[in-house]
Amino acid sequence: MRSRLRIVLVRPRDPNNIGASARAMKNFGFADLAVVAPWPPVWNEAVSAVNASDVLLNARRCATLAEAVADCTLVVGTADPGRFAGKSSITPAELATDLKGSDHLPALVFGSEKHGLTNDDLSHCHQLLSIPTVDGCPSMNLGQAVAICCYELRNETRRNEPGIEWATAGEIEAALALAMDVLGKTDFILPGNEAELRGKLRRSLLNRQLTKREVNTMCGALRRIGSKMQD
Repeated sequence: MRSRLRIVLVRPRDPNNIGASARAMKNFGFADLAVVAPWPPVWNEAVSAVNASDVLLNARRCATLAEAVADCTLVVGTADPGRFAGKSSITPAELATDLKGSDHLPALVFGSEKHGLTNDDLSHCHQLLSIPTVDGCPSMNLGQAVAICCYELRNETRRNEPGIEWATAGEIEAALALAMDVLGKTDFILPGNEAELRGKLRRSLLNRQLTKREVNTMCGALRRIGSKMQD
């Protein structure tokens, strides 16, 4: 079983789609499923996944997307590119190529059937992925989208020998919290602007694909600055 890729479903609303996603994962050798803030009745009904009941049984239920991807080093959000004009995206096949021989622990994030991923959700993602479709019908069923991605990634997500130690999403979030604390102490954050600034800084940090060493250095510097400000 290839456990290296994590599939994350954010606020799913149809139990059949959760089951279909679990089955698609099992079809192509994946088992790591996390479900973020599912509507309780939906989660309770998501019991049908032919030959993939173990994927559902072992799925993690998380309160937030940050929690679901905290230990991942590459978080890829899925979206219709038409919703995010000006933002570049990759295809599942291109992601498979990028992952070949890499040391990343990747997560592939899917939004709810009704609204997809929000801007805040995407601020937690290093990259944006879109499945090429015809212009007149860009939206896909959640289970089908998961199946296509798992098929493309089936051979390219095996762990290799340790190489680059990439920073995890959780470590980036910890550095962001330190940065926001320091900026707050300098009155840099305008009233009512904290959430927007946090999202912008998170995207900036994720875009740089930092290593653990770089994040540790950044956190050390921020702690020293914060300490000096209290003296």
